[in-house]
Amino acid sequence: MNDSNLKNQYVWIPGKHCLELDGVRGLAILLVTIYRFSKELDPTSLPSWLAIAILRVGERGVDLFFVLSGFLITTILLQSKGDPNYFQHFFIRRSLRIFPLYFLALIIFLWIVPSFASNADAFSPAVDGQFYLWTYLTNFRMATLNTWCFGPLDHFWSLAVEEHFYFIWPFVIFFLPIRKALIVSIVAILLIGAARIACTRTEGYAVAVDVLSLFRFDALCFGTSLALLHANPVERRRSNNWLIVASIPIAAICVLSAIFEKRLHTIPHTLCPLVWAVLLWRLIDSKPTAKLAFFFRDSNLRWLGKYSYAMYVFQLPLIVLFAPLVSVKEIETLIGDPSLAGLLYITTMFGLTCSLAWISFHAFEKHFLKLKPPVRPSTEKAAQSSTPSANVPGWSLTQR
Repeated sequence: MNDSNLKNQYVWIPGKHCLELDGVRGLAILLVTIYRFSKELDPTSLPSWLAIAILRVGERGVDLFFVLSGFLITTILLQSKGDPNYFQHFFIRRSLRIFPLYFLALIIFLWIVPSFASNADAFSPAVDGQFYLWTYLTNFRMATLNTWCFGPLDHFWSLAVEEHFYFIWPFVIFFLPIRKALIVSIVAILLIGAARIACTRTEGYAVAVDVLSLFRFDALCFGTSLALLHANPVERRRSNNWLIVASIPIAAICVLSAIFEKRLHTIPHTLCPLVWAVLLWRLIDSKPTAKLAFFFRDSNLRWLGKYSYAMYVFQLPLIVLFAPLVSVKEIETLIGDPSLAGLLYITTMFGLTCSLAWISFHAFEKHFLKLKPPVRPSTEKAAQSSTPSANVPGWSLTQR
């Protein structure tokens, strides 16, 4: 079966599950946000099982973002492969979604906040290394110095990873047929995992294996593989059962590594995205009435998914900015209960993050999203299918 026929048979799965995929994004930001705020708590104030669930599982929310991003980006690239403006439209859409808020955040936290914040010194590492922030080289700087060196903007490493991926993957999809692109994606996962494990056995790479783009592309490639499998009916049927079976022991390994706080030579960096990919696989392959689809259709998760980008950008700087006013110690001093103080802190910071994200989206981001060119199916048959337009409200990539 040639690539053209595969493409014509391709069903736009997210069109059936657009609400659920927004919920997946909501789950990812919920995990990351609770994880980040919980790091400000005294771990001894939490039951051990809860500390593991929040801190160890929460930090894997970034992997879920990567997997979902790889899946959605690949799907939209397959849809627009025959577009004469394939590259131009892709990079315009990505730029309008990512750059406005990213660069606005840099202006705020590098130029404005340091001039008035009482704890402006906390932003000094980011100000000193701002060249790397403006050029999306944050993670390369971290890898070179082998340290987390941007203070409240350390989390921008993941944005750099995705941006670097966007400059590579569109060319793979454009020049290769679906089956060969799938092979490239799977081989990349294997090679990246092997290279990362090898680097863990060498001194000076402790941070690099966590943040360097070439060491984290495998999570995105799990998402790309998922999209490519769904674009190929034959491969989709072959992979369905063994992926589910394989995910059970893999999930167990991930849980055990979290419980015992073992890095296992970064093997969980590969296994956790695989677990997320299987979860996403089951979701997009399920009926809209299934329990899994019903869970991710929850309005609260979808709300979080809509505002997830701004929440991710602002949450860590907010911790630093509000530290003089809102901290676990200050709250504990007032109420005397460390557990309740931690809960109130997380609730307060979560509310602040959501509020700022809502303002950011409606006052700023959505005006750029309106300028995005729509995704144009490459065949008349695809155009006549049930594929939703990229401009349909609630469609996942309009918020991505």
